[in-house]
Amino acid sequence: MSNIEDNSPLNSLLSLKTVIRTKDFEASKRFYTQVLNLKIIEEYDDGNGSKGLIVRFGPEGGNAFFEISEITDDHNYYQEAFSKNVENDKTDIQLRTNNVDYWAALLKEKWNARGPILRPWGSYYLYLRDPDGLQIIIYQEKTK
Repeated sequence: MSNIEDNSPLNSLLSLKTVIRTKDFEASKRFYTQVLNLKIIEEYDDGNGSKGLIVRFGPEGGNAFFEISEITDDHNYYQEAFSKNVENDKTDIQLRTNNVDYWAALLKEKWNARGPILRPWGSYYLYLRDPDGLQIIIYQEKTK
């Protein structure tokens, strides 16, 4: 194995895409696009039991994405867990905002959420779950 010491930007990791497998694609699509207001940048359907969409966070050119994916039992990549709710909070998604009160007011009309709750370190957390039970936390860091 070679020792690479080049810190060139060409060798950098450039973005983050998190894949969320869902049991109900349409419900998840509504949640991420209509409740969280994320913009769809791509949709696909392979016609073989896999369909999905990719949404972007932040402004045009942002480098953080979710891929919402449904894989049915006739697809060769299918796993039984894909058709079930998330069973624990081993993993959650945390999204930072500058105005957690805005999100609390917005979600009050659209989705069940708890908070904002002041955490011991000074940040405010708003807790909700996507249609598969994945915990989503919208948080605002403490002001300096």
